[in-house]
Order: sequence, then structure tokens, then C-alpha cells
Amino acid sequence: MHYFYLFKIKKSFYILNESVVYFSIGSNLGDRYYNISKCISLIEKKIGNVISISSLYKNLAQGFVGDYFYNCCIKVKSYNSPLKILNFISSIESEMGRENRNSEEYQSRIIDIDIILFDDLIFEDQNLKIPHPRFHERNFVLLPLLEINNELIDPKSKVKIKSYLMKIKSDDSIEKISFNYLKA
Repeated sequence: MHYFYLFKIKKSFYILNESVVYFSIGSNLGDRYYNISKCISLIEKKIGNVISISSLYKNLAQGFVGDYFYNCCIKVKSYNSPLKILNFISSIESEMGRENRNSEEYQSRIIDIDIILFDDLIFEDQNLKIPHPRFHERNFVLLPLLEINNELIDPKSKVKIKSYLMKIKSDDSIEKISFNYLKA
């Protein structure tokens, strides 16, 4: 169990020790491979040290009609707080051309970044929920996440995350693609 201490200066929270954060990254517009590579480079530049990167997973758009997605997960070590990381995510998505981050509708996007896990933290406010509230329902998140660490435990339910895969209907439309990350 990781404990961290927060202190507040001018409405910003800072973490005094390093945390492990798992992100899901997806793209279904433009050069998906390049978009994800560029996103990982920007995460490393703005948020923290990228420790692990999964393969890419190609899957159909879910919840709307659109082009297929490439998705992956990454493991990052960071000294930033969850809300500070959320601000960096919004900045990265905007820099890459994403529009309508706050839209409730599923839609095509050049890049989508979600915080899936942050150590064993359970966190909720109006803009951010950790663990991600729907990660356990999505093969395109679970498969790459478990590729990085197949011993993860959901801090909320205390269940091994790999057990969620057995509860999801098999989806033959998801395809694993090798990913040789080169800094974009």
C-alpha cells in the first residue's frame, strides 16, 4: 500500500513522494500510431517517467459509429497529484487537437487519455474518478493493462483485475498489434 502526503499552495496540490499511475490512451483519427507515440512523449515530458508500454490493441468504436481505435496502456511514475495530472491530460489533448473533452457523448477523437489507476487510491470529485469508473467493462483497457501488470488489484473492489476479463463477453473484434514506441 502506498501512502502519499498532499500539501496545498495557492489551490494546487503536490505529492511529496512518487506514485505509480496507469493510463489508457486511444486514438481513432488520423495516424493513430503516431498520435499515440506523440501522446506518450508528451506524458513523459509533462507528467512523469514512463516505465512500461503495452502493445497496441485495435478495436471497433464502442457506443458510436466511427473508425477503429488503437488503444494501449502505460505505467508512469509521477510526483504529481491526480488533479494536476488531469490538468496535464487536458493540456496534452488540446495540444494534439482534441476538442470537446467535457462532452458526455462518445465520439471520434485524435487522442483520448484516461487515468485508470493511481497507486491504490480511491478518489472522486466532479471532474475525476479513480479508479476509472468503467475500466473493468472494457477489453480494450483490461488487455493492455494486464499486459503491463497482470497482478493488479482494483483498489475499490479489492478484486484481481484479471478476474474482470472473465466477466466480459468475448470480443473477437479486438486485435493485438506490436508497438515499437519511438519518441515522436
